Amino acid sequence: MSIISRCVIFSTLTITLFAQSGGDVVSVEEMRNPLTGKSLRMILTAQKHLKSGQHERGMEELRAAMSDPAAMPYAISLLALDHVRAGQLDMAFEELELAVQVLPRPENHSNLAYVLYLKKQTTRGLEEVRKAIQLDGGVPKTRLVLGMLLLQQGSHETEAIHQLEMASQDSPDAHLILARHYDRAGKVPEAAKERRAYAITSTGLFASK
Repeated sequence: MSIISRCVIFSTLTITLFAQSGGDVVSVEEMRNPLTGKSLRMILTAQKHLKSGQHERGMEELRAAMSDPAAMPYAISLLALDHVRAGQLDMAFEELELAVQVLPRPENHSNLAYVLYLKKQTTRGLEEVRKAIQLDGGVPKTRLVLGMLLLQQGSHETEAIHQLEMASQDSPDAHLILARHYDRAGKVPEAAKERRAYAITSTGLFASK
């Protein structure tokens, strides 16, 4: 799987985009409508299994959570992320379309924007990522998706580079995206600079774990 494909999914080892903050797609502290009791246990148990590599057990928990009205919005978000990782973009798109309706968290809008980026539906992707920025204030992972979409659009290079530079403070993959952009533009020194920055920042992240 490419670096870009590993990325966006919101929340952490970023899939490198969405996962460097610790691994939880559903963080208890961030829930707008906190889950309690059985519903909360189902989601947290599913996350625990998925993060520990017990994929099938995690999926079983998510499928069970889909029948719980309180847990369903969180379960469908997690299922969508799994489908993105598997390259099943149409399924992920349908799930995230539902997720932004039933639980309009910034992560859901950002993840939907990323799927739209992969499907090359740039205009709609920009709409979704800007909704995410309105909700989260422009956290690095959201800026990363915005920068990628702007480069894909091809008409707002200055803004795209600015967004990716902002994102690079927390998401080293932004340096690689910039390096590839500079490669295409024939800007060899700039591309080399971004690759050096990626090597330093990504090594630093691994060393700190």
